[in-house]
Amino acid sequence: MNDRIRQKFLDVHNELRSLVANGKAKDGYGGYAPKAAAMNKLKYDCDVEKYAVKHAAKCVFQHSNTRGLGENVYMRGSAYDPVKAAEDASRSWFGELAQHGVGKDLTFSMKLFNNKVGHYTQMVWQSTKVIGCAVQTCPRMSLAVCNYKEAGNMLNAKIYETGAPCSKCPGGCSEGLCVV
Repeated sequence: MNDRIRQKFLDVHNELRSLVANGKAKDGYGGYAPKAAAMNKLKYDCDVEKYAVKHAAKCVFQHSNTRGLGENVYMRGSAYDPVKAAEDASRSWFGELAQHGVGKDLTFSMKLFNNKVGHYTQMVWQSTKVIGCAVQTCPRMSLAVCNYKEAGNMLNAKIYETGAPCSKCPGGCSEGLCVV
C-alpha cells in the first residue's frame, strides 16, 4: 500500500457519500437516495488497513472473519494498476444503489441484504468514521478489500438518518458530510 492508493480509496468514498448526503445519488427503485442529516466524512486509518492487507494477501475472494469491522471485497480477473483498482472497487460497491435500489425505507433488513446492496450500505453507513483498505495483485486476479469502523449492515438499524445535509452534525460540515 502507498499513499496514492489510500488517498484514492478515501477520496472516492467521501465523494460518493457526499452524493448520498446531498440527495444526488440515483436509486435503482427510481429517484434519488434520501438526503442524510449526519453522514460522516471518512478518515483513513492505517491500523484498520492492517486487517485489509492481511486478508487481501490471502488472494481469496471472500469475506474474512474480522470482528468489529465492516468489510467490502472486490475482485477483477486480471492484474492492473492498484490506484485504478481502488477507484473501480469503490465505484462498483456504490453502484449497487443504482443497479439494485434501496428505496426510502433505510432500515437494514434481510430483504435489503438479499437485494444485493450490502456493499453500498456499508459504504454509506452513517456511524462509520474510518476506513482502511488494501489492493493485492494475485496470480489470477487483483483483489481490493476495505474495512470500515464502525461496522455497518446491522439488522434493524438505520443505514443513515434522513434530513437536510449536515443538519444533525455535532461539529463542522464539508460538502454535506459531518467533519468529526
